[in-house]
Amino acid sequence: MYREATLTLTSSLIAATVVVFVAVCVVTDLRTRRIPNAISGPAMLIGIALNTAHMGTAGLLDSLSGLGVTIGVLLWPFAMGGIGGGDVKMMGAIGALLGPRLSLMGLAAGVILGGAAMIWHLARQGRLREKVMATATMFQAAALTRSLGPLRVSAADQGAVALPYSVPLGLGTLAALIGAARLGL
Repeated sequence: MYREATLTLTSSLIAATVVVFVAVCVVTDLRTRRIPNAISGPAMLIGIALNTAHMGTAGLLDSLSGLGVTIGVLLWPFAMGGIGGGDVKMMGAIGALLGPRLSLMGLAAGVILGGAAMIWHLARQGRLREKVMATATMFQAAALTRSLGPLRVSAADQGAVALPYSVPLGLGTLAALIGAARLGL
């Protein structure tokens, strides 16, 4: 009984930490268009510590694999300029807190929400067709040159559209957390 109560309390503490962390990241990103290391770094360490305290070595490994997998998945989009470093570290911290399964679920939901938000935003601006054509041209150039260079983008490029990606990533993470709680995962 005591062990079950401790496990539930630790799980609740991890979930509450995720909710607060996501809220801080989103507010900071909306205000400054950055997510500083001073926010993500401690969250990574807290995730590792809580999971280790919660499940011992298995929790440590789960936390480290969540951290590594989420950062690993986002390295290529970051290298190509499609996502900021703060967003990558935010998701790394979420991986450290939630482990690989839930953080990847949150990441997938966030990418879908982010894509939908970008399509809506571009359509509202009347720029959807322009951006679809530009993206097709980039992929065609990459295929013809057999290089990833044409796929690189920068928020500083003229005509670039950049949205604070912490918002859909955070919402996706919260959706995964709520879904897991409802399913008892």
